[in-house]
Amino acid sequence: MIRALWIAVTLAGIAAAAMLLAGANPLVGFYALFQGALGGTPQISETLVQTTSLLFPSLAVAFAFRAGLFNIGAEGQLIVGGLLAGVIGARLDGPGYLTIPLLLIAGAVGGALWSSIAGLLRARFGGSEVIATLMLNIVAALLANYLVVGPLHSPGAAGPETAELPHASWLPTLIPGTRLSIALPIALVLAAVLRYVFDRTIFGYELRAAGSAPEAARRAGINLPRMAFVAMALSGAMAGLGGATIVTGVLHRFNVSLSPGYGFIAIAVALVGDLDPLRIIIASFAFGILQSGALTMQALAQVPKDVVTFVEGLAILALAARRFVAERLRAQVTE
Repeated sequence: MIRALWIAVTLAGIAAAAMLLAGANPLVGFYALFQGALGGTPQISETLVQTTSLLFPSLAVAFAFRAGLFNIGAEGQLIVGGLLAGVIGARLDGPGYLTIPLLLIAGAVGGALWSSIAGLLRARFGGSEVIATLMLNIVAALLANYLVVGPLHSPGAAGPETAELPHASWLPTLIPGTRLSIALPIALVLAAVLRYVFDRTIFGYELRAAGSAPEAARRAGINLPRMAFVAMALSGAMAGLGGATIVTGVLHRFNVSLSPGYGFIAIAVALVGDLDPLRIIIASFAFGILQSGALTMQALAQVPKDVVTFVEGLAILALAARRFVAERLRAQVTE
């Protein structure tokens, strides 16, 4: 709790300094931020939409971290999962109780297949998942842009996007007139399941052992290459599922602007949440406030939206560096 409070105060201080450098009043900026994120039912629902979109890739990043893998490819996995759901959904007509689960499964499968490339390189050749997932992010974005602008482009669409999904394939909304859908409870259930897996199952124990003490895990008979592949595949499945929920619950089609960087922000969210699924829910909500209130902050307080991006990027850098240094020190102690 103290650590989370310290992080929040530090980020608030950085944001205030950035606002001052931008020539804006921090008090007015923070007021506008919270007004835009929590000022009423429409604002709160949109904040929860952003929270949901961050929660899936954040859980994906945390899952890989637990196995000692730095999956920074959640952005690409989310895009591929959303693309697959959008393409299939535009051509799939049927009752929602059939099409919606199929599209969510398709998104999860797309994300899993995409992350499995990095998992295979790590398991078979000992390649760096950091480099592999980073490059796969770029490939996913370029591939999606090529397909949606070219062969998969909807003739009636104004921008680079696929055709709209049939209404039956839209996720049901929780609050009428808003974009908040049942994707939120799905994400919350996923977080609860992961918490149970981490704490109460043999697989969760092996996952933690592979990440925190790989040599001891190897001597205990845990197949580390196989664990790395499985962890990357499941991590990608969660991110891909998140992409599918954005397509079916928010946009109702695939658009190349599907994600404003959810997969990258998810790294900071997972680290702020200390890789604990339940704490990640709280961290996702905090970052959801930033995402949802940024435009209001820009409109009312003349604070550039880039200030939020700057704070999020700095948080990713600082938290990742802190974890890297801590793991290096721990490795030196165990040697």
